[in-house]
Amino acid sequence: MWAAGVILLAVAFVLSTSLTLIIRKAAPRLDFLDRPDEPLDWGRGPVERRKTHARAIPYGGGIAIFLGVTVPLACAAAAVLYSHAYGRAWWLPEAMYEPVRVHLSGAVRKLPQFAAVLAGGFVICLLGLIDDRRRLGPVTKLVVEFLVAGMLAAVGVRVTLFLHSELLGAVVTVVWIVVITNAFNFLDNMDGLSAGVAFIIACVFVLVAVEDGQLFIAAALIPLVGALAGFLPFNCSPASIFMGDAGSLFIGYFLAVLSVLFTFYSGPTVSFRPVVLPLIIFAVPIYDAVSVTVIRLRESRSPLIGDKRHLSHRLVELGLTERLAVLAIHLLTLGIALAAVSLYLVHGTFGEVMTIIQTLTLLSLVVVMERAIRT
Repeated sequence: MWAAGVILLAVAFVLSTSLTLIIRKAAPRLDFLDRPDEPLDWGRGPVERRKTHARAIPYGGGIAIFLGVTVPLACAAAAVLYSHAYGRAWWLPEAMYEPVRVHLSGAVRKLPQFAAVLAGGFVICLLGLIDDRRRLGPVTKLVVEFLVAGMLAAVGVRVTLFLHSELLGAVVTVVWIVVITNAFNFLDNMDGLSAGVAFIIACVFVLVAVEDGQLFIAAALIPLVGALAGFLPFNCSPASIFMGDAGSLFIGYFLAVLSVLFTFYSGPTVSFRPVVLPLIIFAVPIYDAVSVTVIRLRESRSPLIGDKRHLSHRLVELGLTERLAVLAIHLLTLGIALAAVSLYLVHGTFGEVMTIIQTLTLLSLVVVMERAIRT
């Protein structure tokens, strides 16, 4: 299994890096650029200027991330189908085949569901790509996101909540996928921020999946780690390419769906760990999305129209540079997400409650710091 993971990681990294370089060079010729003076009103009147880069930056990094994730996974799915039907192929190393041979039947049964996840990812990436090019309205994007999430719930990708109501599980699944998808889109407001947070969460999520024995979830996450690792050096400040909505929406969608699958496959248990786990791992993106929404509503503005009220912007108001604000959020994400790993080192409800309190304490510290802006 480790050999398969290393290969998936390497292929995703090389593919993402190569495509990022190609797209960065081709984007200016196609006029696929994010211009700092581009209007953002969607026909609804003036909107606060929120772009901080001084020159036009190529879009298209999201394409590199999407293909860096989906191509290795599609090839892995094809290898599973072939191996199940005909046995080990000549090009498949024995060291990779033997550890997964006993799991082939179960993997094949889940391939239709897996195909639905990749198809949904394609639609989400395409939606973001169109938005990067033509600026769709937020309502249009939400409608498509709800349709994609609803499709996944219909094919069985849904949480159970340990209740007997499939409808409730489907509703929660749809809302969760849409919220997390947009949370990463909200985070994409400074160089390297959203991609870096996603990279940290994906790495921690791999550790959690391996610790819990959910190796296929880990295998699905590894290409995302590789793709983000290949893209991030070009996106960190000063960024030479942006992933755009195509990237931020896709990574949010993919992480949200895998977190649903992780919880779904955990099975009934007296522990509330499967419910708490995703909330801890995604605590920072959720906090940013919720806090900025509350601020916009207090100011009688639409929560769907972008501005400079995000956590990163509020940290800059405290006196941090943009680079330090991004680093602070990365460290906060890592500090909180690692609490998810510690859930497997504690025993009983008391330990789980203490882990939750630790997470809330770190977020409360951020709230206290932010209050300095208003005093």
